[in-house]
Amino acid sequence: MSETVKRTYPHGREVEPLYTEGPTTDAGFRKQPWWTMVQEHVVEKEYAANDWALKRLEHGASGLLFYLHDHQFLPRILKDIQLQYIDLHLVVEGSGAEVMEALLHYAHDEILAIDQLTGTINIDPIEIAARTGVWKEELMYDLGELSRLAPKGMRYMCVNANLYGACGASAEMQLGLAAAHLEFYLNTFGTVGLEQYWLALTCGTYMFEEIAKHRAARLLWARLLEENELPAVHLELYSETAVTHQSAYDVHTNLLRATSAAFGAIVGGADAVQIRPYNSITTPSDAEGERLALNQHFLLAYESYLDRVEDPAKGAYYLETLTDQFAKSAWEILGEIREQGGLLEALRNGWVQEELAKEVEKATPAKVMGVNLFPNEKDVLPQGYTPKEKIERSQWQKRHQDKEIEPLIQVQWAAELERTRARQSTSK
Repeated sequence: MSETVKRTYPHGREVEPLYTEGPTTDAGFRKQPWWTMVQEHVVEKEYAANDWALKRLEHGASGLLFYLHDHQFLPRILKDIQLQYIDLHLVVEGSGAEVMEALLHYAHDEILAIDQLTGTINIDPIEIAARTGVWKEELMYDLGELSRLAPKGMRYMCVNANLYGACGASAEMQLGLAAAHLEFYLNTFGTVGLEQYWLALTCGTYMFEEIAKHRAARLLWARLLEENELPAVHLELYSETAVTHQSAYDVHTNLLRATSAAFGAIVGGADAVQIRPYNSITTPSDAEGERLALNQHFLLAYESYLDRVEDPAKGAYYLETLTDQFAKSAWEILGEIREQGGLLEALRNGWVQEELAKEVEKATPAKVMGVNLFPNEKDVLPQGYTPKEKIERSQWQKRHQDKEIEPLIQVQWAAELERTRARQSTSK
């Protein structure tokens, strides 16, 4: 039982014990009750990636996400995959246009109509600049080429706001940066690719926040379109559970964290959801972890029946209130970014980095389940795993002082607590 009638979330937001009325936001929902169940793979060898993909499809995945280079041979990766029945997501290192051309040639060779291709292709110059510190103007031309090549079902106007979530952003900050990110491309491309925008978000463990955050994203998109006198079109929402919330101690607790996170994204209306395996930070590319992650989708769909309900959050006073608050706060953040000349300039002058640093300092937890809250004293860190060391921003800035943009720092909330516990265990 709580000792107070109010609850406070990590970034300082207080929740009232009872809501007797709320606004009607009409936030919108995905186009159908079901969502795409996505699993990801980093392509090293093409045939191995194909074997992985066929196994994941056999287990019931409806979306495949590949991290690949433009020089890798796409037909080998896609061999025997019936693309007309799944969503294909491609995160490209190099030229997105070359990969898109390869996909079109493959579809032609397989006698597959290009209007049957659905999914996304991921080339996001803003996210790359924020992550690496390097602005690559040539990637904007790559997006222009994609506008000429990409069939309607392959969304290529990509906004990777999941990076901000991975860097510890609050729901409002992630949404505000996402809105500025969307606006950057709308200002640059206008109506070009308007129906092929997609937004990537992270989903965290506070599911009511996640429901409201995903709903508020659609409100922000609608307002941006209206302000720019553009027609109303659907914004594809992709959401992923982040390793930000995972712990290496009592690792199976990550199953609970990811289920709460995915529930929030799904009820909030995400079109596609990736649940990362519970052991992502300790055992990359683990078959058991990937199978359990897919089973979590099945539990939410076929036992909780979330794939049979349209917009279950609509009309819930608390969720409508929170959705409205998030949208208004995010729009205020967008206003601050506009005053600096837009998101790219806000990254160049360090405003984004400074705001995220403040939010991380405020939200870093003092206790994490399984690490220093109800810990299993017999539990030890997996062999070969070392918790990430906390990065002081002054040292980070010095390390990247030669770059045009200070790269954003990704966080894992439990890392410092894991290091403390590991040191204490060693000293005993």
